[in-house]
Amino acid sequence: MKNLLLLLTAWLVVACGGNQRPLPSQQDLLRQDSLERIALAQRVKHPIGTAEEEILSNLPLQPLPVTYQEGFEMVLPGFEDVPPTMVMPLFGLQGLSSTKAIRLPDKDGTHVFLVGGQTEQDSPQVWLVTLDAKTWEPVDALSVYEESTPEEESEEEFTDEEDLGMTRVEFSVTSHYEIYMQVVFVSYVDDHRDLTGVSVFSIGSDGKFFELEKNKLNYGATDDTSND
Repeated sequence: MKNLLLLLTAWLVVACGGNQRPLPSQQDLLRQDSLERIALAQRVKHPIGTAEEEILSNLPLQPLPVTYQEGFEMVLPGFEDVPPTMVMPLFGLQGLSSTKAIRLPDKDGTHVFLVGGQTEQDSPQVWLVTLDAKTWEPVDALSVYEESTPEEESEEEFTDEEDLGMTRVEFSVTSHYEIYMQVVFVSYVDDHRDLTGVSVFSIGSDGKFFELEKNKLNYGATDDTSND
């Protein structure tokens, strides 16, 4: 046993001599352990398994709330380009070109994104899309901006009196993921706006969108009681 201890002692003296680095101190070990824990936490927080997941994880993060402003659908502020060929596998959306996307904060473990682009009719459209937190597979999608105009046989038939205008859906998303969608008529004649409908949605624990009762949010609520 004494010989073994002598051999180990001699080996340590040789290993620590010359250009060899000394054994790490307790403080060094604690610092390294802390760095490893941080690195592990970061890997767990942003799991990357495929090239598609890496694209999604690296999209810019937009904090909530977010509200539609005039021209939002054309500028898509803060959004990053996404190849149209990737939109279907990433978000489950079809028929969009000039596509861009931005990431919103997760909702109860569900990944949430805003995706904008041009439809096959060259009309701007914006979708709110949810993905499964573990598999990154598309779960549900809700069109939060779209527009439509009346179809006319010829431009000559249009008159100011008809005031066909444009109907579009606009949106707001609160920090609690209350998704307000309003249908607005925008006049072509004098730019006046008429609110024609309101819907309020949220995201369930399964990642799917569902409509809320407006009265619960006291938004557009009416008193349904009447005195007979």
